[in-house]
Amino acid sequence: MGNYQNMQAVNHSENGVNLKLLHAAIRFNSMILGLTGGSLAAIIIYFATHASMARWGEDSGNYLGLLAVFFPGYSVSPTGAWLGALWAFVYVGTFSALSYRLYGRVLGTRISEILLSTTPTENPVLRPSIMRLHGMSLGLAIGAMAALGLFCSTAWLVIRGTAAESVHAALLANYIPGYSVSILGGLIGAIELFALVFLGCLLLAAVYNKVVARRHT
Repeated sequence: MGNYQNMQAVNHSENGVNLKLLHAAIRFNSMILGLTGGSLAAIIIYFATHASMARWGEDSGNYLGLLAVFFPGYSVSPTGAWLGALWAFVYVGTFSALSYRLYGRVLGTRISEILLSTTPTENPVLRPSIMRLHGMSLGLAIGAMAALGLFCSTAWLVIRGTAAESVHAALLANYIPGYSVSILGGLIGAIELFALVFLGCLLLAAVYNKVVARRHT
């Protein structure tokens, strides 16, 4: 009886350590993903702006200039390239970090369910494992962030008073039925976008997990 209680205490202690390591890893990975995604987006916007100026000259603003709707102060100019890079870093970095953090939160303690061990060992901390995707948690995380992004972007256009002029944003109605550049339209579009992203993540996770399982059997 004493040995059993000791084993339970050891297992509980190991689980506590593993959960602390998991939460620390999620925080670290979300920060790294945010920095990586934000930096990549900033680089793309910066060089795309200069490439547009080199390619179209005075007419370059007819294309990337539309980003000024979401990047206040942006213009297709050397100064605008830096402002656009800054906004891209903030938007994409925040989206990436929050998506990963939310995924980890939703996943919670179910981490053990999606670990695919590659080498058996008695030590669960040192066991080499491959992380599989949890489709529902991934869908909830990315779907929520995508929906929130669409709704906030639409609300921003309405608050700025440029909703009627945002003909390019209105084109989203071709892909998201019921969407319009309004608060109600943004809410409808956000719900539909969440559903689409959620289903896409379920499919992605199913395919990814099948491939991983097949490669390591």
